[in-house]
Amino acid sequence: MENHDQFHDHEHHDPFHKNINEMINEMQKLGGLRIWIMHVLDENGPTNGAEIMVAVQAHTNLSPNGPYKNAGPLPGSIYPMLKKMVSEDLINKNSEGQYNLTEYGRKLNSKLMGRFHVDRQENNIRKVWSIENILTEIENDLSYLEDIKTEKLTTRKERIKNLAERINEINKSLE
Repeated sequence: MENHDQFHDHEHHDPFHKNINEMINEMQKLGGLRIWIMHVLDENGPTNGAEIMVAVQAHTNLSPNGPYKNAGPLPGSIYPMLKKMVSEDLINKNSEGQYNLTEYGRKLNSKLMGRFHVDRQENNIRKVWSIENILTEIENDLSYLEDIKTEKLTTRKERIKNLAERINEINKSLE
């Protein structure tokens, strides 16, 4: 079942900064727990429900041994949300009981979280240029360029040609 439209405006292509109100509205529609689950799965890959609970708790600075040890997500909220997210095509569950982002979930997470993530080893927030996020950004930027009238791109023809050649070189190196 696909419920993409309740979360995502398919016609919106903005390769730069998104309107902050639009982003806040989209995040409110998703809710905090969905956003944290998507972030954890994007960061960790296939993960089971118990590991997701621990990771969400760690990301929200709710230390299992600290004063807020009981303030993290509980099984009664995590598992129903995981089931709901599967039905919304944001995540899927594999035969080993692990959850992972779908392509749609990955794109939505990238749109909302951008290229930032927490580096737990360095104990700070830094910009991470993950391959998946970069490719998603390129796809979004290309969609935007495809929507622009040709006459607006004509003066940039040589630059577009150079970019296409660079992408072709990367593609050839993979053969």
